[in-house]
Amino acid sequence: MAVGSKIAILLNGPPRAGKDTAVAVLEDAFGAESETFKFTQPVKDRTHARFGLDCAHDAYEALKDTPLPEFGGMTPREAYIDTSRRLKEEQGEDAVRKLFVAEILASNAQIILNPDAGDDLEAESVADAFGAENVLVIRISRDGHDFSKDCRTWVTSRSLRIVDVTNEEGRRREYESQVVALARSFVDTVRGRTPEAAVPTLAAE
Repeated sequence: MAVGSKIAILLNGPPRAGKDTAVAVLEDAFGAESETFKFTQPVKDRTHARFGLDCAHDAYEALKDTPLPEFGGMTPREAYIDTSRRLKEEQGEDAVRKLFVAEILASNAQIILNPDAGDDLEAESVADAFGAENVLVIRISRDGHDFSKDCRTWVTSRSLRIVDVTNEEGRRREYESQVVALARSFVDTVRGRTPEAAVPTLAAE
């Protein structure tokens, strides 16, 4: 089931590689035409509801590794992981991905931005919904940062358009400009404004 009018730009990279920086400049670049969703957002919302908390999905970002009484003594991260586990036990291994796809399909935004694509299955679930031709994966690398302490990994699917960007120390402005240029070129290509060759594709290894 492809939704031709929707475009997704997925950011993939290790913790602190610069994904939040990238999504912020993309939000500025595309404005009201875009909306940002995280794969973890539905799980966080359901976790907060489960513990009777009425708050934004990112309310506990600064305390995510701190045991808190409102989560029964668990850290928010532990509570989110527990909710994810329960969802998978009750609804199947793809439960979290299905929740995310349902949310982005319900959005009125024409450009979906995602700063936390964590593996091929997550990225491919978006491609299944939007059509692979409407999905761009920007892989972000940064010296000294890897996936060794994270459950996510590189997106490598050959069915997806993937481009690589390096976030070099001391060159934030150049990095931001490159991300926006790639995203704009891709959007224009999908909409028929520029030729296909304008957006580079790096073969996944």
